[in-house]
Amino acid sequence: MRKRRYTSLTKHFPLLEDTPLPVIHNIVATAQITSSLDTLDLNKIHLYFPFSFYDKERFAAITIRLSSPECTALLFSSGKLVVTGGRSWYASVYSSLSIARLLAKCIPDHTFNLKSCEIQNMVAHAELDVQEGHLDLQAMYRHLGLNCTYQRNMFPGLIFRPEASPVVLLCFYSGKIVITGGKNMVDIYEGWNRLWPVVKEFIVPKQSAAVQSSAAL
Repeated sequence: MRKRRYTSLTKHFPLLEDTPLPVIHNIVATAQITSSLDTLDLNKIHLYFPFSFYDKERFAAITIRLSSPECTALLFSSGKLVVTGGRSWYASVYSSLSIARLLAKCIPDHTFNLKSCEIQNMVAHAELDVQEGHLDLQAMYRHLGLNCTYQRNMFPGLIFRPEASPVVLLCFYSGKIVITGGKNMVDIYEGWNRLWPVVKEFIVPKQSAAVQSSAAL
């Protein structure tokens, strides 16, 4: 399968009345903290931050866990931050600002400023009403195989990478859909709204499943 490239939506799609609303549950953002220091001493910062973890033999960044909002950040000696766990861009920015302020408080002889904060990936999920049935992943793979990856012995979900779409779908037998790859709310909501008519064709209600089983016998 060809590697998918991110494609932003240039056209708005009308919201379908029966589209299950997605819920954002994780945002990955990158930020840059500038300072009067050439590089940050992560060993010293680890001593200042009891809510952090640092093992330079295993990874080049210090892990910082914040409780309000609940986010986890990876801080590199260059000042680069990778923030995960936020549910909005504002939460990611606030977390980045909080770390810059904590650095300024712990190292008062130097200045620390947040230069930028950009969303790299948004992850959401939607719950389909499968009417006690299921989502037919085998049928999806047969009909959409060129844009799908499905190896149920290795991973229980089907990965659907549509052409010219900002999002990728992880589809599960239970009807749960994970929507990932978007960089903003429009990508998530309109990208999913555009793909919903395709996905719902593969919902097999409980009654239909029973009829198919009887027919097979």
